[in-house]
Amino acid sequence: MSPTEGSPSQMAAEMLREALERQRRFEQRRQTRMGRGAERLTAPIGGLLGRLLPPALIRRGLALADRAMGPTVPRAATAHSVDDLAACEAAAMRVQAWASGTNAATGGASGFFGAAGMTADIPATIALAARNVRATGAAFGFHGDDAEERLYRLMVLEVAATAAEDGRRRSIENLNAMAAFLASPEGRLVLERGGTWVSDKVVERIARQLGFSLAGRKAGQMVPVIGGAVAAVVNASFQTDVARAARYAYRQRWLMERRMIAGVAEQGEST
Repeated sequence: MSPTEGSPSQMAAEMLREALERQRRFEQRRQTRMGRGAERLTAPIGGLLGRLLPPALIRRGLALADRAMGPTVPRAATAHSVDDLAACEAAAMRVQAWASGTNAATGGASGFFGAAGMTADIPATIALAARNVRATGAAFGFHGDDAEERLYRLMVLEVAATAAEDGRRRSIENLNAMAAFLASPEGRLVLERGGTWVSDKVVERIARQLGFSLAGRKAGQMVPVIGGAVAAVVNASFQTDVARAARYAYRQRWLMERRMIAGVAEQGEST
């Protein structure tokens, strides 16, 4: 063994250290600066637009987008060993690049038409966000499509869409609690017994949060022609936030599944 090489246990320890550091950085990071700036600048208009996007409409759009985007997950997201965390991370970064670039293009085109273009671009943005999360999950080896997996994907979107510090912390805690449930047979049993009530409650909250976040970010798109440049940047920023949240979420589950970290249920914490 050369001096630059480490033992398998040392390499595993270093990989775990780096993964936990990425988790810590995400927990301390806020939204992208563009995402925060757009919501601050357009808060008055964004609040009005948010009320015009009923949660029921967003909820139906999320459900349709999630189902429709499943078959479109790119092969590049799964053409690697899911036991190689570095390969999973690299595939997830390719997913982010694709989602950000594609949504920037749709935003640039729709923004030319002002408010009418924004109305058309919101469903496209939601669909791309759903694909972004699904493809990131696939990159880490998670392909499930049952009710619990769909709920988890929505909770990832909630983390991406929540800007307030306290709300973001709660969203991350809820996401990690859900990950711990999914990682244990006992947790899955709890979800099977109470999943309908939990899902309805959570999905309604997420739909409302996502609607307000998108409206706040995209309000600047209402100005014709100039709105195209705004929308392109805002859309790319949103997909970046979604991709970061998804990498955090599925990296957490990857580590839990391999018993490298304990879930909250195993630590005895109340969820």
